[in-house]
Amino acid sequence: MIPRNRSSGRKNAENGSSGWNMNYLSWALLGMVGYSFTTILVKLATRSGQFSSFVVLAIACIITMVSVIVIIYMRGDLQQLEPRDLVSSSALFAYATGIALTVAVSSLFKALSLGPASAVVPIYGMFIVGASILGFVFLHEPITVRKIAGIGFAVVSIVLLSR
Repeated sequence: MIPRNRSSGRKNAENGSSGWNMNYLSWALLGMVGYSFTTILVKLATRSGQFSSFVVLAIACIITMVSVIVIIYMRGDLQQLEPRDLVSSSALFAYATGIALTVAVSSLFKALSLGPASAVVPIYGMFIVGASILGFVFLHEPITVRKIAGIGFAVVSIVLLSR
């Protein structure tokens, strides 16, 4: 369990036990692999028509919820929470995240149940461009020629992949 100081010098909540200390690139790659399999598995689960995209999403969310509860329990994250934390600005952003993620994943699952993964996934993948632009606007991240070129290439690749 990771004790965290509640003062302004408080450790980042993402620092966990040694088993969780992969760097951000490792986590990003693992997430990419997971999402890659998710899209194919949704397509396989819905293609017979036995399960709707929302039934598949419900099953996936239950598994995700149980898994995450086990993780936060093992990390000791729940011991650090106080009632006032649930109305903090961080909590409000977490609630907004839940709403945005619900819209995103529900839409992805529905689109995958209706159309070809080879078209749906690249279009859905445009969230990379959207998130990059939002990062510039709301997080004041630096805009560079390299980043603008990357966004441009991403748009071109999505157009080529989705046609």
